[in-house]
Amino acid sequence: MSKHHARIIPAERQKSRLEKKHAQLAERIEALDGRRSLTPSEELELQQLKKQKLWAKDALQDVG
Repeated sequence: MSKHHARIIPAERQKSRLEKKHAQLAERIEALDGRRSLTPSEELELQQLKKQKLWAKDALQDVG
């Protein structure tokens, strides 16, 4: 098997991983959103987390 051969992950397992990742991201986003103010680095983290959460949601839809 070559190094470049993609690992095939069963759809159910992939969906489970994505759901877990999405939930973790949502939890962290909620924690940051609950603060009165954020540092510049926390604001950047929040933006990145929201993008990752959206990516995870899109990936979940693709997996079905």
